[in-house]
Amino acid sequence: MTLQKIIRKKNLVIVGLNSGTSADGLDLAAVRFKKTSKKPIVDFIVGRTVSYPRGLHARINDVLSQSKTRIDYIIELDRQLGVFYGEQARRFCTYLRRRSVKPDLIASHGQTILHLPGKIQIGRKKESGTMQLGHPESIAGCTGLITVADFRQADIASGGEGAPITVMPMFYFLSNSRESRLVLNIGGIANYFLFPRGASIDGIMARDCGPGNSLMDIITCKYFGKRYDSRGRLASKGKISKRMMSVLLADNYLKGKYGPSTGRERFGEKFAEKILKVSSKLRLKKHDILTTVTELTAVTIAVAIKSHLVKHKIRDVYIFGGGARNVFLIERLSANLPGTKFFSVDRLGLNPDYLEAACYAVMGGMAICSQSAGIPHITGAGGRTIAGRIIQPFGE
Repeated sequence: MTLQKIIRKKNLVIVGLNSGTSADGLDLAAVRFKKTSKKPIVDFIVGRTVSYPRGLHARINDVLSQSKTRIDYIIELDRQLGVFYGEQARRFCTYLRRRSVKPDLIASHGQTILHLPGKIQIGRKKESGTMQLGHPESIAGCTGLITVADFRQADIASGGEGAPITVMPMFYFLSNSRESRLVLNIGGIANYFLFPRGASIDGIMARDCGPGNSLMDIITCKYFGKRYDSRGRLASKGKISKRMMSVLLADNYLKGKYGPSTGRERFGEKFAEKILKVSSKLRLKKHDILTTVTELTAVTIAVAIKSHLVKHKIRDVYIFGGGARNVFLIERLSANLPGTKFFSVDRLGLNPDYLEAACYAVMGGMAICSQSAGIPHITGAGGRTIAGRIIQPFGE
């Protein structure tokens, strides 16, 4: 289907693709997107998660850990991811067609490999930069569908940090005119979205809190040889080291000295190395190290959201992301925020496994409609931007 026909269609079926900071697999979500004069009407159809093949997963981690930084290695990974995403999207589209659902558009966030908020010197100013891999031209070629990608770059070009970037579709999915809601995403990095009751876009708040699953996963792999701490069982066996907590909480981002976004560059392998050095000096047991790192995630989240919960009288927090399955982490969140209850977003009728992929699907539709998705007061951009670039398949 040509771009002109896509633009004229009032109802679209869009497939969103997302690989999060934890880089454990590709999420695909199909949504129905109905254009209106105000905000779009969106309905979730179905989702699927595909794990990365072992070799591809290893290459992603090589780049994320910055153990492999050669430009040819990164270019190769970009193409490999693009072909993988394209093949999985094509299979998913075939599955949808068998269910009499005809996809019109692909929207791919890709895999973030580097996020540098306020760290790039351009003239006399410090600007932001970010990079997502997953060659969208390969996706368009594999699927034969128009593909929208690179959702962060327009916000960055306008002076913002390019994150949090899914706030607008989250607003469409989760805001409510009768109650204030705070939604917590515990992915590789933890972040929150605040939607005050009946508030306009200007009343929304969102930002990264600090470490999420990535740091816990690195420590779990280092000491226990597992990819992640299932349900927090390992962390539940240790004790919290107050001395190590005080050292880790001295990080400048956690002390509020930076903007709304962060990434594995700060709370990944380098931060894990710091943890290993501190824990060695303190002679901590391996379970105690993981317990303390889990507590760090809980405390930084609690610090970030507590004032909003009090101000808006919010008792129920809705969560999604891999951390939502970490029972011990949720117990520590409850201990740090007495009186607060935590529920999965499925309580609101949304599938937590595919919410972010669905958000990128919505942003793809917004790009086609020339609707702005960026929110300047959150990202720091100089104005509202249309997120995403449009790639047309071969022969269009």
